[in-house]
Amino acid sequence: MRWLGVDPGAVRVGLAVCDEAERLAVPLEVVPASAAVPAVRTQAARNEVGGVVVGLPLSLAGHEGSSAVAARRLGERIRRVVGLPVEYEDERFTSVAAGDPGRGGRPRDDIAAAIMLQQFIDRRRHDAGRAP
Repeated sequence: MRWLGVDPGAVRVGLAVCDEAERLAVPLEVVPASAAVPAVRTQAARNEVGGVVVGLPLSLAGHEGSSAVAARRLGERIRRVVGLPVEYEDERFTSVAAGDPGRGGRPRDDIAAAIMLQQFIDRRRHDAGRAP
C-alpha cells in the first residue's frame, strides 16, 4: 500500500510518499501549515495512497507535549476531510537528520517527512517479518 507522510509544523508542513511495495519513501513538497489538509487531499489523490502517517513530535523522554497534541489534531482533521486512515510515527530527530547545510542547517520539511515515513514502513516490514 502507498502511504503519504506528513511532517507537521507550526509554519510549514512537509509531505512525502512511499512506493506501492512500501520499500522507499521520497520527499514531495513543503506547504504552509494553513494549507496542509488541502495539500494532503491533493497529494493523496494524485499518488493513490491508502493511508496517511503523521509525524508525532515527542519529547526526548518520549512524552507528548503541545506539539504532539497539535499533530494529533491535524491527523484527525486529515482523517475527517480526506477520509483515509491515519497512523502516527515518532518523529524525534528527523528534523536534525534532514538539516540542510546550505540553509544553515535548517531542516527541509519534505525530507524530514520522508525520513519519518521510511522509519514507519521499515518498522511495518520488520513487524510483519518481511525482509528489508
